[in-house]
Amino acid sequence: MFNRNLRIERIIRRSTFGLTLFTAIAGLGLLGWSFWEGTEVLGWKPDGLTAFFLFILFLGQGISSLYAMSYMKEYEGKKSLFPFAVSWISFLAGMLGVLLAADGFTFLVFWEVMSLFSFFLVMYEHEENQNRRSAYIYLVMTHVGTVFLTSVVLYIYAKTGSFLFTEWAKYTPDLSLMERNLLFLGLFIGLGTKAGLVPFHIWLPYAHPVAPTPVSVLMSGVMVKVALYLMLRLVWLTLAPMEAWWGWLLLVTGILSAFVGILYALVQQEVKRTLAYSTVENVGILAIALGTAMLAQAYGYAEIAQLALAAFFWHTLQHLLFKSTLFMAAGNLIQATHTRRLEQLGGLLKRLPQTGFWALCGALGLASLPPLGGFWGEWLLFQALWLTARQTGGGWIKLTVPLVIAGLAFVSALALATMVKWFASAFLGQARSSEAKNAEELPKPQTWSLGIAISLAIVAVLWPSQVLNLITLPVRSLFATSSSLLFLTSQSMVFNPSAGSTLPVFMGFFASITSYALLLLGVTMVLYLLTRGHRRSVGATWNCGTPLTPRMQYSSLGITMPLRVFLKRVLGSKLVIKREYSGTRYVLRTLSYQGKIRERWEEMFYRPFTRLLLWSADRIRVLQTGSIHLYLGYMLITLVIVLIWSL
Repeated sequence: MFNRNLRIERIIRRSTFGLTLFTAIAGLGLLGWSFWEGTEVLGWKPDGLTAFFLFILFLGQGISSLYAMSYMKEYEGKKSLFPFAVSWISFLAGMLGVLLAADGFTFLVFWEVMSLFSFFLVMYEHEENQNRRSAYIYLVMTHVGTVFLTSVVLYIYAKTGSFLFTEWAKYTPDLSLMERNLLFLGLFIGLGTKAGLVPFHIWLPYAHPVAPTPVSVLMSGVMVKVALYLMLRLVWLTLAPMEAWWGWLLLVTGILSAFVGILYALVQQEVKRTLAYSTVENVGILAIALGTAMLAQAYGYAEIAQLALAAFFWHTLQHLLFKSTLFMAAGNLIQATHTRRLEQLGGLLKRLPQTGFWALCGALGLASLPPLGGFWGEWLLFQALWLTARQTGGGWIKLTVPLVIAGLAFVSALALATMVKWFASAFLGQARSSEAKNAEELPKPQTWSLGIAISLAIVAVLWPSQVLNLITLPVRSLFATSSSLLFLTSQSMVFNPSAGSTLPVFMGFFASITSYALLLLGVTMVLYLLTRGHRRSVGATWNCGTPLTPRMQYSSLGITMPLRVFLKRVLGSKLVIKREYSGTRYVLRTLSYQGKIRERWEEMFYRPFTRLLLWSADRIRVLQTGSIHLYLGYMLITLVIVLIWSL
């Protein structure tokens, strides 16, 4: 009986992820045929904005499905894979439906499908209380956002009598400024909650650590981008003309999210929780790019807006590839060592060499180091911010935007420190536990998935013109009425930096990438020639004649200690130092240190709000006495109020 159930589970695993892998490849093929051949496929051809995010969805779906085909084997015989398979397919279908929706009603239906089945996936390992608590936090937060989105959709429907986005776009310019501003705020809160912008980010550090790794890959790499897609679809294309303060709100929220996300990622001790906060940081960077584009568009500088959008779409693709790589590497670490804490890892580069190599590439990319693509996305964003400060607005912009540039540079430095801590704590030095010491490399599909993601990221740098060809699709959709586009020609989708461009930024883009690539190749060849034929001697590290132990190496806690102390008020860190003395206070016997990082936003906003909500519910409970006469009285009072209101 057990063997029969095991065979059924194996069939479910292979068929489910094989199906989603096949549909991802087919979807990418249909997109390529439709846009690069210029023909409709089965009578279907989405606009450029939808096509770009469909590409992101199918790419993330394919990578995560290949990885999950091997990763989920661990659950066979322990948990039923059928609920996971149903939720997995429904989650993907929900995201696909949101991207293809052309009206508000369909959008809300598939948005709820996406939210509900992602909750089921997060709660898959529901046996532990912490997992259930984390899943419910995610469920509550995502439905708070849904309330705002539903309100916006119903309000516009009441005004227009239609759910179609195209009809909304025709009518919204006739709305009052107050109505448009309130609609934008509703969309900002509803979509910002799903994207993970501060202060709506609270669900990410709870959901990602407890969700199976393939789910984390999809949620971080794709789902948060779907929310940003809707920001473009429902704000840029529907609520236009743009208001300047909309861009300012996204710009300020973006830099705040980037700073808070990377600061908390730096001090985390859990392998996936670090990456969850890193997602908050990168969503903040995307919000900065989107806010810069909206600000430039509001002031009438279309070319700067297009440059900022190029940075947005470039970073969207690169973040998908690098963050998926690191989450899959984290999944390999967890399966190989059965621990999630960085303090119990170490020395795994020798035990898991393939995972370690691809994780190193992913960490370099996520730290935005050249020549990988993460650097070029931020480089474009810095250019857009600088041109915004130099060419648009008055003194206020010229004062504020440079501060955003400085803040983004500081965030980039912290991102580098975070990736150094994450990789060094997990892969370098000596093993800090028996589990890490005895770890073994994972099956090939779980390392191939990492290699595919990194290879695609490298291809994007080697052939940037093809990536920018892809970026032309959504930019064309967003600037369909513009007579001149920064890096597009009217005859072709081929990148042409000299066609109608007044900015020198794109003119030097290819030259810069080529220079870095040639420099890297030259340095590599010089090092090879200098070391070729030389004998190498390998010896133990000298430690004054005593053997080295894991306790002598830097821990992830020790690496971040200076920042913990320096930014303790910002982080809300609580330090407890216990000392035991021998005889007098001058002779120390033992010293113990405990540090705890508190989530400031949770303590300042969410917990007080929860206490207020519970207090209000406790007071309202007195209305439920169980008396039928009192309930009839409530009905009578309600009826009287309705009749008076209708007069």
